[in-house]
Amino acid sequence: MTKSYRNLRHFLFLLLLALSVSSPAIAQQGQYHVANTPFALPGMTSHGGLATYSPIKEINGEMIQLRSDDGVVYTFALSAQTVYCQGDKKVSDWTYLKNVKKKRSITVMTNSDKDTKALVIWDRGPSISTLDGLLVFDLPPVCQ
Repeated sequence: MTKSYRNLRHFLFLLLLALSVSSPAIAQQGQYHVANTPFALPGMTSHGGLATYSPIKEINGEMIQLRSDDGVVYTFALSAQTVYCQGDKKVSDWTYLKNVKKKRSITVMTNSDKDTKALVIWDRGPSISTLDGLLVFDLPPVCQ
């Protein structure tokens, strides 16, 4: 193996490593079981739930669909009890989400992976980082 080939291979490895670290911030998507939430809301059956975060596929006054790159579509029912967070501000309905459609990931929290009723919808994805080799998943703060 020549030295230039090894250097190229090393450079490509570092480039792929850098892209893999930055890609979650660009297009977060997935689901995460939350054991304890720092808040309680009407309709919550426990202090945990399932957070789904991905870009919006479709939204109307009755439901919201999130899409993932692998073709999975998550559908959630909207209700009068759903809390809508636009930044740190609580808003009265879902219409602000039309502006974030296709731009970035949002987060939808339900009681469990069997429940499709949206409890809280944030206009941003969660904060995901690592600390001492452990994955740290932080929901956005609940709006006031």
